[in-house]
Order: sequence, then C-alpha cells, then structure tokens
Amino acid sequence: MPKLILVILLLLFFGGQQYTFAQFSGGRLQATGLTCALCNKAIHQSLEQLPFVTKVDADIKSSSFTLTFGGNGIVSPAKLKAAVEDAGFFIGELQLTGNWNQGPIERGVPFVWGEQTFEFISLKTPATSKTFNCVVIGKGYLTEKSMKKIRTDYNEFFKTDVEIFQLLFVK
Repeated sequence: MPKLILVILLLLFFGGQQYTFAQFSGGRLQATGLTCALCNKAIHQSLEQLPFVTKVDADIKSSSFTLTFGGNGIVSPAKLKAAVEDAGFFIGELQLTGNWNQGPIERGVPFVWGEQTFEFISLKTPATSKTFNCVVIGKGYLTEKSMKKIRTDYNEFFKTDVEIFQLLFVK
C-alpha cells in the first residue's frame, strides 16, 4: 500500500506539464482606438501601475508599447488587457517574450507557467534554453480580423476557454 501511494504521488508531481522557469521578460502591446498623445498617455500610465511592469516605452506613431517585466507579481495577460481597457482602449495584438529552459513542449498540451495555464497552438514551439516570442490568442488580445484568420489556420487547436491562454509561437 505505501508503494502505491508513493507511485500516485510521483505521478501527480511529475506527470503533468508543469514548468517552473523565469517569467516572461517583456512584450509588445499594440493598442487600438488611439487618436492623440493623450490617449497614448492614458494607456502608458495604466500599464505603469501594474506591479510586474518595470518599464513602458511608447511609440505614438504605431500606437504600440514596448514593455519590460520584472517587478513584483506574476506577468498576467489578463491584467495587461484590463489595464488597457481601463484606460478606455483595446488590444490589437499582445506579443510576449520569454525564456524556455525546460524540455520540449507539445502543441496543444496545456502547461502552467507562473500560476497561469498556457498552451501553444502553433506547429513550432520553443526550443530548450531559447528566448522566444509569442502572440497571445483570444478575444480581446487580437483584432477580429486576426482572430478570424487564426480560427481558420489553427481550427483544430483553437479554443475560446478563458482559463487557458493560447499562444502562437513567433520566433
């Protein structure tokens, strides 16, 4: 009986796709609906309030924001989205940069990273010990036009489950 309990505990501990590695280190957020410098400033200030954001660089011409993470807290796509929406705007694309220092990850297999669940839906996934970029997929993280294309291209893996952040590997 003790051996059975040990085996069950080992399976629970090692059997799932749970990874412990560094947080996302940064990202690029493309906002929509901006018409002036004050719009840009509103998003900038809202993003700076997030505990995990240490730096925000804005590009007014492209309505994009380059983010550096490393403060307190876990990097959360949902909190980034909420910050932009609280400022009165929307995300057109959210790209995150991370460092994968674990073994291979399979397409469509959920994994836990920083207390959140993610999954890659692209054919390519991060290689061991490599910095990678990915786009967060889901309503509110892309324009409707981009979402429609992704639904078509990745229909087999595309989900609308808000509990899992789907990622499209970029490089």
